[in-house]
Amino acid sequence: MRGNISITCAVFSALLLTACGSNNSKEQANQNNGGNPSGSTISAAYQGVWVASGYADVLEVTHNSVNYYKYSSDYCVLQASFDGITTAELNRSVSLNEDETALRWIAGYGTDTFGAPARELSKESAIPASCQSGVLTESSSLSNQDLFALYSQIMQEYYVDFDRMDVDWPQLTYNLSLPVTNDINTLYEAIYSSYVVLQDGHNSMTAADGTLIKVLGKQTHTMDLIEEYAMDNSLSYPLQANELSASQIAAIEAYIENNLNIEQAIVLDYATTEVKQDDSEQITWFGIDNIGYVRIDSMTNYSSVSDDEDDLAHTTSALENLNNTLDQVLTDLSDTQGLIIDIRGNGGGNDYISLAIAGRFAATDYVGYKKYARNGNGVTDTREAIIQPTSMVSYTNKPLVLLVSAETASAAEAFTLAMLPNDQVTVIGTATQGIFSDVLEWVLPGGHALGLSNEVYLSADDVWYEGSGIPVDIEVPNFSKNDRESGQDSGIEAALTTLM
Repeated sequence: MRGNISITCAVFSALLLTACGSNNSKEQANQNNGGNPSGSTISAAYQGVWVASGYADVLEVTHNSVNYYKYSSDYCVLQASFDGITTAELNRSVSLNEDETALRWIAGYGTDTFGAPARELSKESAIPASCQSGVLTESSSLSNQDLFALYSQIMQEYYVDFDRMDVDWPQLTYNLSLPVTNDINTLYEAIYSSYVVLQDGHNSMTAADGTLIKVLGKQTHTMDLIEEYAMDNSLSYPLQANELSASQIAAIEAYIENNLNIEQAIVLDYATTEVKQDDSEQITWFGIDNIGYVRIDSMTNYSSVSDDEDDLAHTTSALENLNNTLDQVLTDLSDTQGLIIDIRGNGGGNDYISLAIAGRFAATDYVGYKKYARNGNGVTDTREAIIQPTSMVSYTNKPLVLLVSAETASAAEAFTLAMLPNDQVTVIGTATQGIFSDVLEWVLPGGHALGLSNEVYLSADDVWYEGSGIPVDIEVPNFSKNDRESGQDSGIEAALTTLM
């Protein structure tokens, strides 16, 4: 069931600088260092320089090693280095196309046979100029001023769109750079201030000391509860964490946990059959008379293999576990006349999880969404996510309600996009968060980590919902105070009315 929520993360993530660690991103490029015998080699077809310019990626492949860089016009940062690996091990992260001119990046997108639209790296004759000398590493030491300059250029060259918020990035970052000194907090303040202007929850910086800098574009339900507590206790809102005592923070944490538990109990009170849950405790299902209910809390963390395994092992395990659970869910609910899919609290994860779920409700092939990345002054080729009927247990040609909220974000929004073309779907709740892009991740000098949006996700009919979020068919608040006090869930009530 839903776990505890840290008030530190909840308050700071929206309003201040935090020390909560990194959020899960949609991109998990976790390649494995195989440590093979020195005689093992990588196939000649893979050797050379491969570049995905819209994603800042450079792979430099030799006979038995791979260097992975991120680059901009003036900077090149080594992200990882792998020695003594084979073609087979390299293939666990990338695959070579038939004419041997491009590599498809598998890691984080799925498996070689099932997954979300993946980026490609083209074969190039030379490594980018900025990577030919003066390459930086995670252990490189840069001043705060130089780090801010690096950050500014990465955003300038790869951030998806400054026009959406009418931002003059060069002028903004010049102004923000002036107060940056040797005090690390001035760097944090400058980056935070830039995020406030952009209002994009996929932009983040996790400092080497664990400080997380992040600003959401919309207030989430957890933030609603914090505001509610503040109003009830005559505290000014937004709360300033450095003005709160330890006892106040503990009280707010308790208030959030108590109300989330109340909400959970209200939802479970609707059950007229046994309540079941998968091993990951992220999927809950039951019947409400002749209507099925499925809550999906996340689009990640379904893998059950060891943390030491590589990305492909985790992806394979996650899909297997998810599909086994979906088989059980849809078998249990097969006799219902309609289904509620509740993703109001789903903050995202991996698109391949979203697509695997969406396929369970598809009667025919269709385009779920489209995506492309910014590439300098242009864009990359548009790739389509095709939703295909599954050969496993399905639930088709019956009405579906998708419950969403401002907490529905990232891969959960990709799932929502993928469900919109399905004529059986009605979307109920409040507009989603509006952050769609996979997170473009950089390891920076000093052990810092940067994430940013660099992609446009379009609906099947070419609408871009960035910032505004996906609108609903029926507007219903996400667990208002009145709902909690009256012991009802207006979202489920609206769904039942629609489905019955």
